[in-house]
Amino acid sequence: MTAAASRRSSSAHSLPVQAAIVTAGVVAMAAASRVAFDLGPVPITLQTYALFVLAGLFGGRLGLFIVVTWLAAAALGLPVLAGGAGGWKAVIGHTAGFLAGMAAAAWVCGQGAAKAKGWVSLTALFIAGHLIVLAVGWAGLASFMAPKAAFESGILPLLPGAAVKSLAAALTVRLFAR
Repeated sequence: MTAAASRRSSSAHSLPVQAAIVTAGVVAMAAASRVAFDLGPVPITLQTYALFVLAGLFGGRLGLFIVVTWLAAAALGLPVLAGGAGGWKAVIGHTAGFLAGMAAAAWVCGQGAAKAKGWVSLTALFIAGHLIVLAVGWAGLASFMAPKAAFESGILPLLPGAAVKSLAAALTVRLFAR
């Protein structure tokens, strides 16, 4: 089964199955948040890896719903963000742009995964998704510090990991969508 076929079949799932997918997705996003390395104003995590795997397997609609539910859980105080953070301050703080970018990237990459023709195009799609996350994140971070400093300390250190996570997510989606 291709990623496109997996995505099509996921939209035909019953409401209880979709709820289970969203719940499992939120747990996966929370677990990916626990792997965090603080190297600057924005931690390096596995959040985008999990995001792109989920969006690639379940499509844009469920991918977006997973991210929105994960962010709602964080806003309610559950420790589901990087370093076990939760609460409104964590959601609207200096990483708010990155979190908002993840919602946009979930939709875009979930929709695009249905059209991807292999791991190379899926990797390119997930790199584009990372660019969405990083661009929105940079805009948000730049509201807390100078734009140049936000780019140098909050974006540049994330670029190598973004490339590796994009490739890893594409390979994971291709493996599980067979």
